[in-house]
Amino acid sequence: MARLATAGIALALAACATSESAREANDPFEPANRAVYRFNTALDDAVIKPSAEVYVAMTPRPARTGVRNFMDNLNQPVVFANTVLQGKPRASVETFGRFAVNTIFGIGGLFDVASAAGVAEHREDFGQTLAVWGFGEGPYIMLPVFGPSNVRDGFGRLADRYPHPLQWNADYSGEEWAWAVRGLNGVDLRARSQDAISSLEAAAIDPYVQIRSAYRQAREQAIADGDEAAFEDLPDFDEY
Repeated sequence: MARLATAGIALALAACATSESAREANDPFEPANRAVYRFNTALDDAVIKPSAEVYVAMTPRPARTGVRNFMDNLNQPVVFANTVLQGKPRASVETFGRFAVNTIFGIGGLFDVASAAGVAEHREDFGQTLAVWGFGEGPYIMLPVFGPSNVRDGFGRLADRYPHPLQWNADYSGEEWAWAVRGLNGVDLRARSQDAISSLEAAAIDPYVQIRSAYRQAREQAIADGDEAAFEDLPDFDEY
């Protein structure tokens, strides 16, 4: 009985500690989030990571660079819309210029002519826009497949669908080639994130907590117009 009582007290203390930790991390849904994280990890191990490894093995580096350039260029209308909404005229002009130059002279964006010409690249999304407008991040959430997020960024992800070129025409947005483009983007992003994911998993006692912390830090930097590229290295999978 004494052992049972001791075990019960230990479990209660552990539960309180976990609850307190979750509150401090703004993660009130931690048990559900961890379940989603385990699902994402299993899906990654079974499908996404092997696909990324095959992609890297079968695709020469210059071709992978072209894919990345194309996907980045395809996302420029989303960035442009958010620079306008955030009241950043210079960033808006530069983003519009990048899209025009790379689309026309970069063969649809396969070549990053704009960067070679010194045109700055920006990374803005509607989650950042909502933050600029004063909306709080809300609770942390782990999205199936797409990974770490919060309530504000979750709504932002949905809103960012509309200015994206794959959504411009309802007749083709659901066609097989459009889904193939989205799938290729996900595989390419996973391949580019491999080193960051491996380092995180190797160094972290609890990868879930480390991902949560890294996500929050990266988003804070991006919202403050710090290291906007930091968000790329997180184990997240872009929707488009």
